Amino acid sequence: MRWFGVMLAVTALLVGACAGDPSREAASIWSPCQDMAADGRPWECATISAPRDHRDPAAGTIELALIRTRSADPAKRLGSLVYNPGGPGGSGLETVAGVATRFAPLLEHYDLVSWDPRGVGRSSAVVCSDGALPERVPRTDAEWTAIDTSSREFTDSCVAASGPLLPHIGLFDSARDIDLVRAAVGDDKLNYLGVSYGGQLGAAYATLFPERVGRMLLDAPGTPLRTFRQSLLDQSAGSEAALRQFLSFCVAEGKCPLGRTEQEASAQIDAFLARIEATPLATDRGTPLTRSVATAGLGLGAAAPEIWPHLINALAQAFSGNGNELIGYADLFAGRRPDGSRSNFASINTAANCADYPDFYSIEQIRGFMPEFAAASPRFGELTGLRLAECAYWPVHGVGRAPISGAGAAPIVLIGNIGDPEAPIGWVSELAQALASGVLVTYHGAGHGAYGGVNKCVDRVVHAYMREGVVPERGTVCR
Repeated sequence: MRWFGVMLAVTALLVGACAGDPSREAASIWSPCQDMAADGRPWECATISAPRDHRDPAAGTIELALIRTRSADPAKRLGSLVYNPGGPGGSGLETVAGVATRFAPLLEHYDLVSWDPRGVGRSSAVVCSDGALPERVPRTDAEWTAIDTSSREFTDSCVAASGPLLPHIGLFDSARDIDLVRAAVGDDKLNYLGVSYGGQLGAAYATLFPERVGRMLLDAPGTPLRTFRQSLLDQSAGSEAALRQFLSFCVAEGKCPLGRTEQEASAQIDAFLARIEATPLATDRGTPLTRSVATAGLGLGAAAPEIWPHLINALAQAFSGNGNELIGYADLFAGRRPDGSRSNFASINTAANCADYPDFYSIEQIRGFMPEFAAASPRFGELTGLRLAECAYWPVHGVGRAPISGAGAAPIVLIGNIGDPEAPIGWVSELAQALASGVLVTYHGAGHGAYGGVNKCVDRVVHAYMREGVVPERGTVCR
C-alpha cells in the first residue's frame, strides 16, 4: 500500500508517549500522556518492549509506544478496541484522536487503543535520509542515472542508521507485536479495527493467534498476496478511475472551476501539469510545486471523496498560480506536517514495502516497465511505477510475509469498496477468501475505506457486529 487515509492525516492530533516499565502488570504501565489531545478525552500512554526479532528474542529489544482512552461505559464495556490506521507506516498516536469521533458509536462499549508500530514515530523508528520525488518522470539516460544514484544513497542511509531493524519490519513481525498490545491492555481476546494495511496486519494476527481473535473488522485491507509491481499497476489504474469520479463530481456540482464538462476539466488538469513540468510553481512551503508533487497530491485527494470540495478549491487556486493548498496533499506522503516538522512515514513505508514484497528490480528493468504503467494510467502510472526504485538496492525482500489462513479464528468481517483506488475490491475479495472465517461486505461507493460516517448501511452492519456480535450474511452489499 502507498499511504494511509488522507483525512486521518489531515486531522491528525499529536499526543505524546510516556515511559513505562514493561515488566510491571498491564494495569500499571499506563499513565497520563505528556501532551493531551485537543478533543478533551483523557488519554493514557505507555511504552512496552518487544523483541527486535521475534524468532530470536535474545537478539535485542525495541520499544513500542501505546495510547488509549478509557471511553467505555463500565456497564456496557466489551473490552478494548485496538486500532491501526494502515500505511504501512501510519502512526496510531498521531491519528487515534482524530478517529475517536468517527468511531464514537463503538466507544461506549470499548476503550480505544492504538500504537505506533515498529519502525514508526515514537516507537523504535526507522531512520533514513530525506527522500524527494523527482521533478518529473525521467526520460533521459542522465535522469535515470540520477534515479539509480538516489535509490542507492537512500538505501545506504537507512542501512547506516537502522540496519539491524530492517529485516524485522514486515507484516508478520508487526502482527506479532499486536499480541503484546493486547496483553498490555489486559484483554484475553483481541478486538481490532484495521484500515488499509492495518487490515492486512489483522489478517496476519489471525493467522498467528487465531484462538485470540475476538471481533475483528478489516476496512479496505487490500491484500498481501500480490507482487509490488502488480500492486502498483492496480493502484495506478485505481487512481485514474478515482480522478474521473472526482471530475464527474465537480461538474455535477455545477459551476466547476476546472471546466464545464468532465473532458474540459480533464484537459485543464493536463495543461496545468504540463505548465508546471516546464516551470514549477513557487509555494510558501519552501519547496516548489512540480509536476510529480502535484500528481501525488492529486492522487491523494481524489482517493478521499469527503475532501473533494477542498480539492476543487486547491486545484482552482493552483490554476491561478497559488500552489500552497495542493502541495499540502503531497506533503502528507512525504511525512511533512503543517508546522514544517517531518514524520518518518516515507522511510518506514519504504522499509515495510521492501521487507514485505518478494519482487525487486534493477533501475534498468524499472525503466522498461514504464510503458505498461503509462498504459494503466496516463497521469499516475509512471510516477507510481517509480516506487519500485525504492527497493532496487534494499538489503532484504519478502521476509515480512507468510501464508495467510486464520484457520480457527472467530468470524472476521472485511469491507471492500467497489470504487476504492488504493485497495481494489478484487484485493479485498482475495484476502477474504484466504481467511478461513472471512466474511466480505461489499460497498458500492468511492474512496478508500467505508466505515465511520461514510455510508449508513455499512455503519449499521459494523455496529451490529462490533457491539452485538451479529456477523453479517455472506454476500452482504451496501449502496
